[in-house]
Amino acid sequence: MTATATETREAARSRSAPGERVNILLVDDRTENLLALEAILEPLGENLVRAHSGDEALKCLLTDEYAAILLDVQMPGLNGFETAELIKSRERTRFVPIIFLTAISKEEEYVFRGYSVGAVDYMSKPFQPDVLRSKVAVFVDLYRKQGQLKRQERLLHEAAIREVELEHRAQLLAQEARLAQILGTAMDAILVLDSDRRISLFNSAAEGMFGRPGRTVIGRDATALFADGDLEHVLATMTPTHRVEPGQWELHAFNGVRANGDRFPMEASVSCLDVGGECSYTLIARDITERQRNEEALRTQAMSLERNAAELRELNETLHARQEALEHAITARNRFYASMSHELRTPINAIIGYNTLLLDHIYGPLNDKQAHGLQRTHKAANHLLELVNDVLDLSKIEAGKIELTLQPVSFPAIIEDLFVTVRPLADEHATPLELRVDGEPKSIVSDPRRVRQILLNLLSNAIKFGRGQPILVEVGLAATDSIEVSVTDRGEGIDPDDMPRIFDEFVQLSNSQQLGGTGLGLPISKRLASLLGGDLCVISTRGAGSTFRLTLPMCIDG
Repeated sequence: MTATATETREAARSRSAPGERVNILLVDDRTENLLALEAILEPLGENLVRAHSGDEALKCLLTDEYAAILLDVQMPGLNGFETAELIKSRERTRFVPIIFLTAISKEEEYVFRGYSVGAVDYMSKPFQPDVLRSKVAVFVDLYRKQGQLKRQERLLHEAAIREVELEHRAQLLAQEARLAQILGTAMDAILVLDSDRRISLFNSAAEGMFGRPGRTVIGRDATALFADGDLEHVLATMTPTHRVEPGQWELHAFNGVRANGDRFPMEASVSCLDVGGECSYTLIARDITERQRNEEALRTQAMSLERNAAELRELNETLHARQEALEHAITARNRFYASMSHELRTPINAIIGYNTLLLDHIYGPLNDKQAHGLQRTHKAANHLLELVNDVLDLSKIEAGKIELTLQPVSFPAIIEDLFVTVRPLADEHATPLELRVDGEPKSIVSDPRRVRQILLNLLSNAIKFGRGQPILVEVGLAATDSIEVSVTDRGEGIDPDDMPRIFDEFVQLSNSQQLGGTGLGLPISKRLASLLGGDLCVISTRGAGSTFRLTLPMCIDG
């Protein structure tokens, strides 16, 4: 059961299969120690290989594989630690388990070094033979299982290779079938010629284009199908080394000859393939008779389009001149609106001021008829001032001269303040106001004056057109990037025919004429919402009321 390293090397050339003995390397400079180890391990029935030095052990590891190495620490020349370091430095042997055996180096520093160089165990003499035998038996069993796993892996790999080969073979057969189908159903004519210009493949499209059955041309000279020697001239320039970039084609023009002698224009790509020193040529051709006809028609249309384009250019120049004139007119109108608004506000404010003084009896008492007349005058002056202010705002928006003052705007606090502002108007129309808030109070960065202007207009309209029904204001604060305010009334609603022009300037709907207004409140609110980075939209059902929804971002970009 035992042998020297030289005697057993030939017997341990290959990895052990299940049931075969495995190699265990015993390294010690003292023969009596090797005999003792062999006596302990002999019951395992494995091949025990002796090595009397670290150098001899390394030579054994160069040629054979071992399930475990029992290595003495104190040896002349290479000691056990140095030998272990060399073993672990080699890729082939780095995973062989090493058990250090020593009768002298028992201190902790030696034990630590033994584990640090890669040992799996460090045993001091004297030791229990059964313990050593059990430990070596574990590594032998592990070695056998690793060998079994490697053999199974090799079998699986071979099976996978066979499966891939079968799959490739099936794919090749499928590709051949597909190629045959493609050639048979291709819309372009496909011809394959050998080095002598004889036809070896002539698909169905080629039969139709040349008007010749394939059986009558296979094996015959292809030059008879081409007029004026065009084919020979092109093929003479083709060689197997001639290369064309992928995705590009070299197209050649030919004149084909049908079976009845008629000539027709065609276009073909030509390639050359060298297989075993034999050149073959592939032509993929198409009859371009119809295309040439269409190209001529397109040239005629192009000339007509060019004439039309010249006329369109003249019309565009005329329209451009008119557009410039219109822009000048709009600019002049805006300047007129702004100028007249400023000019009108002064006398209107004077009228309102003096009316207020008269109504407050500053200049003396008034009788009922005088007070009634002054109140109507005061109301008309306020309406006129509102119209002037709206026209001024509209002109500023159109001219791009609205300046925003960005500050924190708190919700729902701003709605609660506006409820106080519109309370007199709501009381006048006997309209209850309700506020619902979804989410915790928060602030956005916007222009508070313009936000108030939009919301005040929506609330005023809801009260005026709400027929005295409750007005519901819902504030959505749950989103992280925006807030949403909806104002809902239960009035007559908006007629579907009026919905497309609800945000147009100076438009008063059929049901709003009697309630007054400038027709500018909603258009200005819509444009202000856009300037603030948000949006204003409306949902309305005739007879059920309307909901105007204002959406504003948490912060205005830019």
